[in-house]
Amino acid sequence: MRNLRLRIEYDGTDFYGFARQQGVRTVQGVLESTLQSLLQEPITIVGASRTDAGVHARGQVVNFFTSRPIPPSRLVYALNRRLPNDLKVLSAREVSAQFNARLSAKSRVYRYTLYTGKHPSVWKIRYAWHFPHALDCAAMHAALQLILGEHDFRPFSVKLPDEKNTVRTLYRASVHPASNGVQIELEASGFLRGMVRLIVGELVQIGIGKQPVDSLRQRLLSRSQATRMAPPQGLCLMRVKY
Repeated sequence: MRNLRLRIEYDGTDFYGFARQQGVRTVQGVLESTLQSLLQEPITIVGASRTDAGVHARGQVVNFFTSRPIPPSRLVYALNRRLPNDLKVLSAREVSAQFNARLSAKSRVYRYTLYTGKHPSVWKIRYAWHFPHALDCAAMHAALQLILGEHDFRPFSVKLPDEKNTVRTLYRASVHPASNGVQIELEASGFLRGMVRLIVGELVQIGIGKQPVDSLRQRLLSRSQATRMAPPQGLCLMRVKY
C-alpha cells in the first residue's frame, strides 16, 4: 500500500465543513467519493484540520492509502478534472507509511480577514467579515501578544467534554492592515473547535475600544467562556507545517 499526501484548497461556502457527515456536502465526503471513483477502491482520507462549515482553506493537507500505482503528478491532473470548482488539489506526493496528516503536523496557520469598507462588496462577501468600523490594529496586536505560549484555551472553544485536552501552544499572532480591512494571523500547535473565531470575536471588541487590551489574557486566567464568535467566511487555513 502507498501513502499519498495531498495539499488541497477549497472555498468553504457551500461545504458543511471538512469532516464527512451523513446527508450533507463536506470536503472529506466529496474528495473521498472522487478518489474512490478514480481509483476503484475504498478510500479514507485523514485531514490535518477539521475546518467548520463556511471556512476556507488554501493549504489543507490530507493523506490516504492506495494500492494503485498512479504517479502523483497524474493523480493531481485526474482529480482536478473530476473535482468541483470549489475544491482542487494543489500537489501530491508519496510519503512514508508513518505519515499522518493530523498527527504528524507541527503547527497550523490560520488567517482571518475583516473588510471594513462602508458598504458590502460582492467580491469580498464570501471571504471576509464585513465589519464597517475603524479598528485599532496596534491594540489588537498587543492583545494577542499577551496570550502567546502554552495555555488552556477552553474559554475560546465551543462546548467540549470536560476530559478533553484543551491545552494548546500559540506560537505566533499578528494583526496588520490590509486593503480596506484587517488581517489576523495565528499559528499554533493546534486549534480547538471555534477557537480562532472566538478569539477574533473578542479581538474586534478591543479594536473598537469596548474591551481593554488585556481582556483576552484575563479571560484565560478567569476561565470565563467567550461568547462573541466571528462569522466563518473570514477564516482560512493557510498552511500546515511538518
